[in-house]
Amino acid sequence: MIDFKGLFRPGIIATRPYSPGKPICEVRRELGLGSVIKLASNENPEGPLPEVLEAIARAARDLNRYPDSSAFRLLEALSAHLDVEPGEIILGNGSNEVIDILIRALVTPGENVVYSEHSFIVYALTTMVHFECGRAVPLTADDRHDLPAMAAAIDDRTKLVIVCNPNNPTGTYNTLEEFVSFLRAVPKRVVVAVDEAYYEYVTAPDYPQTLSLREEYPNLVALRTFSKIHSLAGLRIGYGVGHADLVTELHKTREPFNVNSLSQAAALACLENWRVVPERALRNERERERLAAQLKGLGFRVTPSQANFLLARCDGNAGQLTTALLHKGVIVRPMHAFGLGEGALRISVGLPEENDRCVAALREILS
Repeated sequence: MIDFKGLFRPGIIATRPYSPGKPICEVRRELGLGSVIKLASNENPEGPLPEVLEAIARAARDLNRYPDSSAFRLLEALSAHLDVEPGEIILGNGSNEVIDILIRALVTPGENVVYSEHSFIVYALTTMVHFECGRAVPLTADDRHDLPAMAAAIDDRTKLVIVCNPNNPTGTYNTLEEFVSFLRAVPKRVVVAVDEAYYEYVTAPDYPQTLSLREEYPNLVALRTFSKIHSLAGLRIGYGVGHADLVTELHKTREPFNVNSLSQAAALACLENWRVVPERALRNERERERLAAQLKGLGFRVTPSQANFLLARCDGNAGQLTTALLHKGVIVRPMHAFGLGEGALRISVGLPEENDRCVAALREILS
């Protein structure tokens, strides 16, 4: 009998696979529920625009052909929108793939990647798989990235630092002043990737505009996605913006045709209909603050958020609370896997009626 486990690197054996939020269809099937809402994966509760669906339908007619591996039209439109050169952009199968490309391309055995311990769990998973190169730094007491501590964790073997801003799963952010102080402390030989998956939702005036800092800090890479405010989570398309010389090297590790033709067409349509983004951000902000007030009214401690989700803590067991919510047809995410405590929940901001249903279910359970 072959010892297959013995064939793999220790980092692979030790890795626990990513555990996504349960899909609606699975909860319906398991629990026999007719109506289920999902507030677990920070998705946009508003669906794709009609113009985006039409673009996908048009692109589907050519599915017998490979996609444009260079994504010429999308890169042209995206570079114009961002006011950068096309050669400064790399597209990925979600910004998740760009994170993976950065780590694979930059880090060799014995080198390391610095990130926040209580952040997007993919950083820990990917660095574990890639030569166990992760170096995690705890958050501050108010659930924000401890940028001075992250700068202090950099050594001569550090190749990459990942900053999630706003942070998932806390929703907190670091200010422009904090971020610039951090950049000054980071050696220029270390690449700083800023994961801005929730960028479009941010309304805080002191939030850093990373793209405008790249001239002074050429080691900066901004990562963004069409999965969140653009409602394309099911298509998986994101991108990174960095120095052209860096991006040229990163392209060498990118899989051919990594962004399919439907994703390219949909993302292009999103850019052509950018007008809806501020409206969506405003609706999210209103509902986020309304939901936060209701949760506080139920006794939860809610971390201030700039994203489309809330971190809420209670004194009880969030795992049990999540299970009770599931039986009422509400899917949320317990946060013990992120090391944020047994009483921590992450709740995505849904449509008003979805948020009301979630709060009503919590009220009923807690009473």
